[in-house]
Amino acid sequence: MESNDKLEQLLKQMYTQEARHDEDIDTSDIIDEEWVKFEAEHFRGERLEVRGKRLPLRKIAAMFVGLLMLSGIAYAAVHIISSHSQKAQEAQTVATNAQRATPGAQPEAKDSTLMKPIVYEDTELTTILDDIATFYQVEPVYKNEATKHIRLYFTWDKKQTIDNIIDTFNKFERINITRHDKILIVE
Repeated sequence: MESNDKLEQLLKQMYTQEARHDEDIDTSDIIDEEWVKFEAEHFRGERLEVRGKRLPLRKIAAMFVGLLMLSGIAYAAVHIISSHSQKAQEAQTVATNAQRATPGAQPEAKDSTLMKPIVYEDTELTTILDDIATFYQVEPVYKNEATKHIRLYFTWDKKQTIDNIIDTFNKFERINITRHDKILIVE
């Protein structure tokens, strides 16, 4: 047991001497020197500044190039989208002009949602005829003001011709519609 006590005393003595010795040494210079050696070995001569003092020139250049690339991609995306919408508008204009060239013709069904029937419930005749007139490029003319305010339940199938729709309206008791070219005369 005595040897263990002696060993413990010896260790305590060495520890206290080391602690006093460590307090006397200024380690900041040693740490800085070791850090410079570490940088030289691992970063091939590039200067790596610690604690946000300076960024290396390569990092700044990389950030600048990345920003330019992102700007270019964003510009290209906007350009592609705008040219696509412009082409769609041109196609719509061509289709509308073709429809105007043939009066009374029904438009081609390119999109099935555009050609679905529309249901009017307790709606004034003027509202219904305005929608139909816009679709078939005709103009309604009312001879009687009271006729505008007739309320109807009506299902409009856009696949029908304007003449078929006029025949359907004429089956109602208080409505009489005739067509002269692009004018609908409502009596």
